[in-house]
Amino acid sequence: MSEVRLNFIGVNWAIVLLVYALDHPDPIGSSLILCRIRGYIIHTCSMCFRYTLMFLCADRYALCNFHVNIRALSRPQIAYRSIGFITIFWIIISVHLLIWESIENGRCGVYGIYGQIFGFYVLIFTGIIPISVMIIFGILLTKALRQVRSRIQPLNGYNRLNARDMKLIKLVLTEVIIYILCTLTYPLMTIYMTVTNSTTLNKTIQRKQIESFINFITMSLLLYLNYNTTFYVHFLTSKAYRNEVKQFLFKLIRKSNELPQNQQIGMTMTKKVLTLQQVRITNTTI
Repeated sequence: MSEVRLNFIGVNWAIVLLVYALDHPDPIGSSLILCRIRGYIIHTCSMCFRYTLMFLCADRYALCNFHVNIRALSRPQIAYRSIGFITIFWIIISVHLLIWESIENGRCGVYGIYGQIFGFYVLIFTGIIPISVMIIFGILLTKALRQVRSRIQPLNGYNRLNARDMKLIKLVLTEVIIYILCTLTYPLMTIYMTVTNSTTLNKTIQRKQIESFINFITMSLLLYLNYNTTFYVHFLTSKAYRNEVKQFLFKLIRKSNELPQNQQIGMTMTKKVLTLQQVRITNTTI
C-alpha cells in the first residue's frame, strides 16, 4: 500500500504538469519555486519507493530464513518503523533540490558543479545501492525458497510458508526484476549527460537529437513506467488480487445501475407526495 501511495504522488506531480505544458506555457520552466518543489516531491517519492522495495526484499528473506533470530525481524512493527524511517530520511536528504535546482534556457534541472555531484549521487543512491541490495537479497530469497520446498519435516518449530506468503514473495521478486530493467539505464544516462554537457560545448544537431531520444526513453518512459507497473504486476501474478479487482468492478457496475433506479423511485415518490398534498388542499378548500 505504501508503494502505491508513493507512486501515485510522484507520478501525478511528474505527469500532470507535463501534460498541462503541452498546450499552455510551461509553468515549470518559468517558476523557480514550482521547479524546485516539483523536483523535490518527485525525487523524495521515487527514493522512498526504491528503498521501500529494497526493504521488502530483506523482509521476505527474513521470513523464509530458518534461523529464529533472523525470522523474528519479519514483523509488522519493524516494517512500520522501517518505512517511517525511510520516509523521514529521504524527506530530509532530498532538501538539496529545494536549494540548488535551477532553471537555464527555460528548462528546470540541475546544472554546473551541483549537476555533476548530483549525477554521481544518482549513480550511487539510485543505481548501485538499491540494485546491488535487491540482487543480493533476491538471490538469498531464491535459495531460501528452495530450502523451504526441499524440507518436508519442520525444524525447531518452523512451519512451512503458507500460500499467501509465497504469493507475496513472488510479487516482490517480480517487482525487483522490473525495477532493475527500468532503472538500470537511468543513472548511467544521468552521468553521461552531466559529463558531456560540461566537457562538450559544441554538439552537433544530430547528436543532440539522438541524446534527446535516448534521454526520453531512459529518464522518462522507463522511469515512469516503473512506477505504474505495480497494479499490472499484482494483477498478472496474483489470482486473489484479480478476484478483488473483479469484485470491485462488479460493485461499481451495480452501484451505477442502481442510481437510475433510485432516481426513478425518488421521482415517483415525490410525485405521489405532491398529488397527496394537492388532494388534501382541495379537500380542505371544499
